[in-house]
Amino acid sequence: MTENRVRAVLFDAGLTLIRAVSTSSEVAAPVLLAHNVEFDPDILDSVMADAERYLESQWTAGDWFVSEQGVRRLFVDAYRDALCRLPALEGDSAAIDMLGGEIYDSYLDIRHWSAYPDVEPTLAALHRAGMAMGVVSDWGHGLEALVLELELGRYLQFLVVSSRLGVTKPDPYVFEMALRRIGVDAAEALFVGDTYVKDVLGARAAGVRPILLDRSGGAPRVDCPVVHSLLEVLPLLGVPPL
Repeated sequence: MTENRVRAVLFDAGLTLIRAVSTSSEVAAPVLLAHNVEFDPDILDSVMADAERYLESQWTAGDWFVSEQGVRRLFVDAYRDALCRLPALEGDSAAIDMLGGEIYDSYLDIRHWSAYPDVEPTLAALHRAGMAMGVVSDWGHGLEALVLELELGRYLQFLVVSSRLGVTKPDPYVFEMALRRIGVDAAEALFVGDTYVKDVLGARAAGVRPILLDRSGGAPRVDCPVVHSLLEVLPLLGVPPL
């Protein structure tokens, strides 16, 4: 990889920079308790785990992340389907609708999220080296607040969020918009993300060099550089760690 032409590094958000640290049942339980809804913790764990599996199956299916309404519908419908299986809520569609929305809203609270340990030292080192940085992510409107509350905004020039742009990865327009905002040519930028189709192929279609982040070490062999920690991006750019 050529080093001297790179002026900007772009990042995906979820599972690249930030992660949820609470399960869906841990988010749902306080909401239910606030409304005096009785539940068996084991049943709640089970139904909300099913909701999580459904949501994971939908990350790359459809155009949910084109709008905030789509994102909200995806999550609220998953939570509603789970809540329908709680005996205390059986048949109470109004309560289920209300609680599903509150669980979605509660999930955006900063206490349920964290930056990975390698994020701050990586961004700080790139910032010291004079790299411009930004985020390109398929997400709802709540991403901006999470990034700011996790104190990552001081390193980032911008966020391109699909629900505000109306386009999702791997459409190259998403990356082209990021390049315009940061003021660099595609050949001068790298993109780091954790999925092959959305991140690697999307960036490449826009002329941006991709790096696949494989935190678990389980990704198959691919036709681009692979790192297992964001800190491994630094030597690829000739940037010393702090």
